[in-house]
Amino acid sequence: MEKLMKTKIGGQAVLEGVMMRGASSMALAVRDETGQIRMDTTRLPAKKPWYRKVPFLRGIVNLVISMIDGTKIIGKSAEVMVEDVDTSGGKGMGFLMTISTILGVALALALFVAAPTYVSRGVFWLAKLEEGDLNWAWLKSLIEGLAKILILIVYMVLISQMKEIKRVFMYHGAEHKTIACYESELPLTVENVQKCSRYHDRCGTSFIVFVVVLSVILTLIMDVVCAAVGFRPIFDKRWVRILMHLALLPVTAGISYEMLMLLACSNFFLFRPLKWLGKQFQKLTTREPDDGMCEVAIAAFNKVLEMDADATIPEEHFPAPITLTEFRAQVIETGLPQFVKGDVDWLLVNILNIKKEDLTKDVSIPFGWTVRLQKMSERLNNGEPWQYVVGATEFYGRTFKLSNKTLIPRQETELVTEQLLKRTSKGVKVLDMCCGSGVIGITVALETGANVTIADVSNDALKIAKQNAKLNKASVRVVESDMFSEINAKYDVIVCNPPYIESDVIETLDDSVKKYEPHLALDGGADGLKFYRILAEQAHLHLNKNGLLVLEIGYNQGEAVKALLDEKYEVEVLKDYGDNDRIVIAKLK
Repeated sequence: MEKLMKTKIGGQAVLEGVMMRGASSMALAVRDETGQIRMDTTRLPAKKPWYRKVPFLRGIVNLVISMIDGTKIIGKSAEVMVEDVDTSGGKGMGFLMTISTILGVALALALFVAAPTYVSRGVFWLAKLEEGDLNWAWLKSLIEGLAKILILIVYMVLISQMKEIKRVFMYHGAEHKTIACYESELPLTVENVQKCSRYHDRCGTSFIVFVVVLSVILTLIMDVVCAAVGFRPIFDKRWVRILMHLALLPVTAGISYEMLMLLACSNFFLFRPLKWLGKQFQKLTTREPDDGMCEVAIAAFNKVLEMDADATIPEEHFPAPITLTEFRAQVIETGLPQFVKGDVDWLLVNILNIKKEDLTKDVSIPFGWTVRLQKMSERLNNGEPWQYVVGATEFYGRTFKLSNKTLIPRQETELVTEQLLKRTSKGVKVLDMCCGSGVIGITVALETGANVTIADVSNDALKIAKQNAKLNKASVRVVESDMFSEINAKYDVIVCNPPYIESDVIETLDDSVKKYEPHLALDGGADGLKFYRILAEQAHLHLNKNGLLVLEIGYNQGEAVKALLDEKYEVEVLKDYGDNDRIVIAKLK
């Protein structure tokens, strides 16, 4: 038989990275938000305990250890890509990990042990077959087996549609390609790795498939034997069958592990059907990686090779978490000297997704956040508004998402909203024209219960507005429209904060505005009145009797906008806190 396996190094895909495990070392490589590959390495015991060497027993032990270690490794990779900060001193994360593990095991038992039993009973009931009939003993096991395989396929297909899981599957492909490249005796370069197969004989996916298929075969044999010797009445009890499936799990795990090792060592023609079956399922759990993912996998693999070859190479670990106090000081020292303490604290609350009262706690910040901070600090020092950096802002006591496709809501816009709320009540039909991120319309809908439609010419802005409506649980209608082009209904109130900066003035604005805020939402034409003319000409066609226009205007545009509206409206111009013209209230005559 042709010998194949040239390395015992195996791996696991994690969040934005790959773990490789060799004979005496393990390396976890993760790419952080700055693009740097971070490495965490561990020395493994020089000798394996006896129970990890005994054939069949080692498969059971390795299954349990892999589940435990795999969970820990995923948790460690999350330190780099962390999305939330644990304010419970680590207790909350440990509790969540425990609950997640318990729920995961419970789900697996429900899907692959209990569900197939109920499926077979359902099929027998529909077909009006007697479950205790010895002639159908084989059919019951076959149905359960097919149900297991079908559930496995559907489960893998469904989770592969999740964005994060897709990337994990791509890293899974990078892991396989790297090992295949080494076993093909090619230099470990990205180009060579990308040429190699993303399928591998020692893949955990193949192991799972072997466990399922083997359990089907063993259950079928037990079913037939029990029927033949008269144990059928007991064996048909639902709880007995479920317990029997659980009892078979360690047996199938032990046998499947030995099968996996045997198939990895030989390309004997009788083994090829089993290899083919494993690779078909690997199509679901691996994806073609990009070059960057291959670089991460190569880095992890090379590190294991180095450490296995040289026992003097020390372990290296991800940087330790720092306290919130240290983190706050670092924010100020590494790029935000222009912010006062209160501004820094506000940023931290939003960036770290914590409550203001948590700022006084000795909270540990995973090092992934220090990496994110460096990236954010660079953006802030380049003049980008902090609202875009954190991707959110506060408006009228609520949090709204932002992107550079939407304007940052100003305090003046809150004044417009206040005036609108005074003139709106439940059931009133409101159109928020040029809605941007949707802050005005969503606030009005939530505060008054008005029937609100939000509209904008920018599809990108409307995507953010939809997210904000969902985030704040607001019911609003969304329309993509170039001013009134797609507006067919009539409203009691039309509110609009249109672009009102003169075209020639935009280049004179502060860099934080002209470089980062969308010019589409700023440019009001040569005199800044382009969109007010459209409102004056068309808004009355979409207003009910005694309808209102509520407009935000530039600080020197009061008289000009009033002149445009005087013919059809009773116009009032209100000022902002700086005593500048800012709001126009126009009632249809």
